Amino acid sequence: MLPAEVLTSSSVRLGLRLGLFQLSFGILGVLILGLFNRLLIEDLRVPAALAALAIGAEQLMGFTRAWFGFRSDLCPVGRLRRTPFILLGSLSCSVLFGSAGWVVLQLARAMDSPQQSASVGWLGLLVLISIGIGTAIAAAGTAFSALVADLSSEQERPRVLSVVWGMRLVGVLLGTVLVNQTFGPACDAGASREAVMEGLQRLIVVTPPILFVLGLASVLGLEHPVKADDRGRKPSVDQPKRLALPQLLGRLRTIPQAGRFMTLLCLLTFSMFFNDAVLEPYGAAVFGMSVCATTSLNALIALGFLVGLGLSGFQLIERIGTIRTARGGALLAAAALSLMLLAAPGQTLGLLRIAITLFGVSLGICINACLTLMFSFVEPGRTGFLLGVWGVGFAYSCGLATISGGGVLSLLQMFSGGNIEAAYSGVFLLQILCFLAAALMTRRLNVAGFRSTVQSRFASMVKALD
Repeated sequence: MLPAEVLTSSSVRLGLRLGLFQLSFGILGVLILGLFNRLLIEDLRVPAALAALAIGAEQLMGFTRAWFGFRSDLCPVGRLRRTPFILLGSLSCSVLFGSAGWVVLQLARAMDSPQQSASVGWLGLLVLISIGIGTAIAAAGTAFSALVADLSSEQERPRVLSVVWGMRLVGVLLGTVLVNQTFGPACDAGASREAVMEGLQRLIVVTPPILFVLGLASVLGLEHPVKADDRGRKPSVDQPKRLALPQLLGRLRTIPQAGRFMTLLCLLTFSMFFNDAVLEPYGAAVFGMSVCATTSLNALIALGFLVGLGLSGFQLIERIGTIRTARGGALLAAAALSLMLLAAPGQTLGLLRIAITLFGVSLGICINACLTLMFSFVEPGRTGFLLGVWGVGFAYSCGLATISGGGVLSLLQMFSGGNIEAAYSGVFLLQILCFLAAALMTRRLNVAGFRSTVQSRFASMVKALD
């Protein structure tokens, strides 16, 4: 085999194994952001802004990513650095998902009772559980990213990331199948609330064990304990112990290139996830789609994601560079959102599905380009810390986008006099503008110079401090 073929083969094998973890997160994401959000808004008639807060509250704990990454870098000799964080996070996500589903069931009962004051308490509890899920995702996700960096070279990393995130989208597909199988007749249009809640009861019993087993299988036995000779080969492994987390953050803020990258990362992330909380309700309200039909829209995004990840990881980044790849993905996303708007007046489901698939392609391209840059701006011994910092920007941008999508929808409904189609159109138009702004911002960056400057400046800082 040619060296390139060997590289691709090893990248795919590693990506498939690690991807089991992202597979579980894909299932979790479609059930929380998709199904739970749809149930709250359309079936329980919770205001979109409150539903977005309850679902998007998990992103509020994104600030803990830097701390979890910092702690995972401090592992002493003879212990695993990343695996304990990943397994504990997977277990916590599994248990908390089941708890969140149970709370939604209690909220449904409270909404049906004559006195609905108890529903406020259940919504508050759902927010707390969502925060717990966000903390578990921060711990497991940051350690997982650091593990990917530990196990892959810079040359093969775009391919590994493509496969890993592709597995996440496979999880979205499996999550859609899981909803259809557990809900059964409740997937039919016009199904009663009782039938839908019975399906939810079955779902929260079946799903938690699946999530934990996938997380366990993805990393068990893959990482090796830190050895004494690792410190001789990588002297910076024990250097983080000399610096406190606030010191590292303060010095990082003095690097202008880091701020420019963070700004681009946040804007692209906000643009990508702005319609997370409104896409399925959009299908229900404007096109009259059923619960399972709107959930199936996630499958179209997943298929597009797979195509976009493959194109960016195996072709585009290598051929045209990371920044140009991100720019092209942003422009494609703006075009896809425009098609979604054009499909609404005539309720053209075919055009809507094409637009959503193209949107998925653009997301795959943008995300892989952003991740490749994130994994490039790391320093040996501080991989977890730096990935945690970039993860903070990613998480908060994602959470702000999720909450803002529902909030903007509610505001536009109020200002448009209840015109639901105009409200959704306003949300998508704002998202288009964000993507175009991100595309323009990439023109100020040179990928080679940007990457080399960040790495050299941070290396100089480490040398001076240590």
